[in-house]
Amino acid sequence: MNTPIVSQNFNINISDMVENIMNDDDRQYLMMMQENITRMATNSANCKTWMTTIVSAFFALGCSINELNGWILFSFIPVLIFWYLDTFYLQMERKLRNRELDFLIIIKEGLRDNRYTDALYNFSPLKLDSITDEQKAKGFVQTNNRWFSKSIAPFYGGVLAAILAISVVLNFNDLKDMIQCVIDNIN
Repeated sequence: MNTPIVSQNFNINISDMVENIMNDDDRQYLMMMQENITRMATNSANCKTWMTTIVSAFFALGCSINELNGWILFSFIPVLIFWYLDTFYLQMERKLRNRELDFLIIIKEGLRDNRYTDALYNFSPLKLDSITDEQKAKGFVQTNNRWFSKSIAPFYGGVLAAILAISVVLNFNDLKDMIQCVIDNIN
């Protein structure tokens, strides 16, 4: 816990706080918050692992059964489900980090009143759908719209594109025949 938590304009050095301000309750609270944050990050990584395994199984089955190549498109379902779960865990992680940062700011300001007591026993995620410039300067992050964040959208979007491309390649002759049939019906 000797590393500083640094945001753009607001610097909280944990090692200085531990020596000067924090008591055992504060340290225990921060340890429990870090355990929760770590659990959310692990769950997020597990979503990617499980999704990759399940989609690979769909590919293996789809490639081995020639008559059912189109069913590879069913692998869109687990991708979307795990995309949602990954987004949920990322949001929870960010909300918990906001809660932890709020607690650290209370400690740094030296407040030992009701706000401190409430924060010490509050483990609920701090939801911030919109943040002020002051909050942003202190390091808080907005917690909504995580579906298309830089850590999630490229991964799941790439998987969806790969599924679509592989499905088209495997079914090219069927698609060609279908397009020809539609063209013949139009003429």
